[in-house]
Amino acid sequence: MILSIEEVLKATGGKLLQGERNTVFKGISTDSRTLTAGELFVALKGDRFDGHHYAIEVLEKKAGGVVVEEDRVGDIRWNGYRPRAVIAVKNTLSALGDIAHDWRRKYRTPVIALTGSNGKTTTKEMIAACLETTFPVLKTRGNLNNLIGLPLTLLTLTENERVVILEMGMNIPGEIRKLTEIAEPDIGLITNIQEVHLEGMGSLERLKEEKGELFRRMRRDGTILVNQDDPRVRDLANYYPGQKITYGIEHPAEVMAKEIRIKGVEGTSFALILEREVTEVHLRLLGRHFIPNALSAIAVACLFGVDVKKAREALERFQPFPMRMEVISLKGGMTLINDTYNANPYSMELALETLVESKGEGKAIAVLGDMLELGNFTREAHEQLGEKVSRLSIDFLLALGEEAPAVVESAIRHGFPRERARIVESHSEAISFLRQRIQKGDWILIKGSRKMAMEKIAENLNDGRP
Repeated sequence: MILSIEEVLKATGGKLLQGERNTVFKGISTDSRTLTAGELFVALKGDRFDGHHYAIEVLEKKAGGVVVEEDRVGDIRWNGYRPRAVIAVKNTLSALGDIAHDWRRKYRTPVIALTGSNGKTTTKEMIAACLETTFPVLKTRGNLNNLIGLPLTLLTLTENERVVILEMGMNIPGEIRKLTEIAEPDIGLITNIQEVHLEGMGSLERLKEEKGELFRRMRRDGTILVNQDDPRVRDLANYYPGQKITYGIEHPAEVMAKEIRIKGVEGTSFALILEREVTEVHLRLLGRHFIPNALSAIAVACLFGVDVKKAREALERFQPFPMRMEVISLKGGMTLINDTYNANPYSMELALETLVESKGEGKAIAVLGDMLELGNFTREAHEQLGEKVSRLSIDFLLALGEEAPAVVESAIRHGFPRERARIVESHSEAISFLRQRIQKGDWILIKGSRKMAMEKIAENLNDGRP
């Protein structure tokens, strides 16, 4: 990447405090630890860090220049350094987005943007897998899906890529709007809208409106992918004037799945219905909730002219991610579903249903940690989780966390046998109890929000000890 100082000044409206206007940069960095010589350092500030404190450090690494905030220039002790360029802007985070937006506009490469409450990363990776069978793709790496990660991804775009796939996360109001303005997507996709991040949003309706900013702010002559089985997504799609491609299971759509079969350790199969043609698809992923992700990937592949057979084969090769409905065969003939990456009411419900569908003749044991970031909905959500357990063929419930009593008491109140439910105080207590109880043929689901670190239980059970 070669970026001129004139391009930076034009994109940001910044002021050149020091340096020559013919200066060029070899890239952009926001991390003083990984910056290389010739890169432009953007001094971001957050709750736990402030890039302005590292201005001298990056200059020692031969940074091509620094972007700082106007009201922080006087705080930096230059110690005699004369950097090649110092650019002052009102807000460095906004400046990073502005530079990325300007860079995106240099290319005619189509941009796909996707957001949603669940399944964003899996959907992004499935779309990429299908498209990569035919041409080069630039995609969000890991979970770099925020106001820092998305611009940095866009700034790696070159003339070589044929399509860009950007995942958009959200923790605060206005984030999807800003990300959409930066990315200027040609194609938009909202996977679903469910009860997540309610602590920051306040209500499900507010969450819907925030997610809907993708459809409202993207190009009006673009294309959106519509999950027909999610009424909130359908409602948002009604107001989009461009092309719409629908997919779903329960409701009529252009890309559909029927005859779904949960096959335990072998994954999930379904009949793909596309343009009146029926094709059998077998996913290595366990759970019917992965099917909408696959359908949207096939829809995008068709939009880009990728052969359906190639797309299907790519999906059938697709491997599950660690800690996301990861199926592990344990020593002794038990099977573990490690779904400890995160949790919310919707994903909990889907995981529990998958556990019951998969267990066969064995027992279904649910080990559940707290669901976080639900705000005022926290207690109600955990009580609903307990009620859900009581309505399924769960053989034993183990709950960990501050909300564990709400889950267990609700389950019992709704008819779950008291002797088959237990609250544990720690990971070690859960591990000890499970080791004494699980037997050959049992299926164990372990799930909770990220901060609950439920993977410690899964890792211990999978360490090879009898």
